[in-house]
Amino acid sequence: GKIGNRICYFESGMTKKIELKQRILRDARHGLENHEFIFYLQPKCNMATGELVSMEALARWQKSDGTFVSPGEFIPLFESSGFITRFDMYIWKSVCKTLAAWQDKGCKLVPISINVSMIDITNIDVPQYLSMLTEQYHISPEYLPVEITESVFAESNTIVKNTITRFHKKGFYVLMDDFGSGYSSLNVLKDIAVDVLKIDMKFLSDTDQEGRSQNILASVVRMAKWLNLPVIAEGVERREQVDFLHSVGCEYVQGFYFARPMPVSDYEKLVSEKKDELQEKYQKDEIGRDMLWNATSQMGSVFSGMMEPAVIYEYEKEQNRIDTL
Repeated sequence: GKIGNRICYFESGMTKKIELKQRILRDARHGLENHEFIFYLQPKCNMATGELVSMEALARWQKSDGTFVSPGEFIPLFESSGFITRFDMYIWKSVCKTLAAWQDKGCKLVPISINVSMIDITNIDVPQYLSMLTEQYHISPEYLPVEITESVFAESNTIVKNTITRFHKKGFYVLMDDFGSGYSSLNVLKDIAVDVLKIDMKFLSDTDQEGRSQNILASVVRMAKWLNLPVIAEGVERREQVDFLHSVGCEYVQGFYFARPMPVSDYEKLVSEKKDELQEKYQKDEIGRDMLWNATSQMGSVFSGMMEPAVIYEYEKEQNRIDTL
């Protein structure tokens, strides 16, 4: 695959890598039959209140001997081999079974988003398959949002656009994952009607130019608001990240700061005991207001070019009031 290289050198380590991949794939087929694959749940929270609003299903592989295989080790291999679709179908079905079990118990349902790859879209009719699953388990499609990475939209815009249209017709919400990591973000937003944007906080750490990524992120959040698109920031691990996101108006977050991925049983225990751990993680204060008027705030750049007076209102829906800033 390297154009211009007329001579390639073979090393014994290459054979070992091939053998390892084949062994993992063999074990994976065995693992599906023996239900070794499970999913963990990572909450997505309302940043202002800490309230859990939805979750994401994250695949895990726990072998029969109790050892875990890292997703970073098996997911890329599944994608390159084409096994990913069979694996994803297994996870999607497992999520639907869990939602159905909660519904039968009379529990309050929380949406669990699932990941869909371009390989899945190419291999099967994903909207039809997910629609069949929701009908089979008697759950509403709104509780099974679909996450698709931004890079997928760039690969085959027409195919993805038609697929998302069919998702919407069947009642599914679509989240664009890793927004801003590709090269066609604005074109995608113009051409394809997604319902939610997800931005990885790694976006803030991948530059040497201090403040530039913060300015861009603040602008993206404001642009999303103009388009009536909710924004979820994922990978949030530190309080200063939470404060910054709050200052720029980001509403929802996902990350270790609020909750790590947890087994389904742990989530059920958390709900049954009615713990308020997530809410206690972040008590809303006046930090957003202070940072907005702080001269060093990234939001200052949004207003620096204005040539007329401006009044900013903060609407607190829960308290039914409007504050003038």
